[in-house]
Amino acid sequence: MSILLNFFSTLIITIIIVCMQKYLSTKKAWQLGAIVPLISIIVFAYIYFVSSIQIAEFLVPCTIILVLELVIWIDGRHQYRKEELNKMKVKDL
Repeated sequence: MSILLNFFSTLIITIIIVCMQKYLSTKKAWQLGAIVPLISIIVFAYIYFVSSIQIAEFLVPCTIILVLELVIWIDGRHQYRKEELNKMKVKDL
C-alpha cells in the first residue's frame, strides 16, 4: 500500500509541476518560465549535498528533468508568440 501511495503522490506532484511550468511559460513575461527550473536546480543541489547520493546515479535523472522543463519553457514561448501573431492578424482584418 505504501508503494502505491508513494507512486500516486509522485505522479500528482509531477503533474502539478508540469502544469505550473506550462502556465508560467505562456505568460507575457518570459522570466516566469525560469522559476520552475531554478527551483529544481536549488532542490537538486540541496538533495545532493544533504544526502549521500553518488553523482553518477544522481546526474542523469536531474539532467532529464531539467531538459524536460526547458523544453516545456521553449514550447510555451513559441505558443505565446503564435497567439500574439494570431491576435495581430485578427486586428489587421
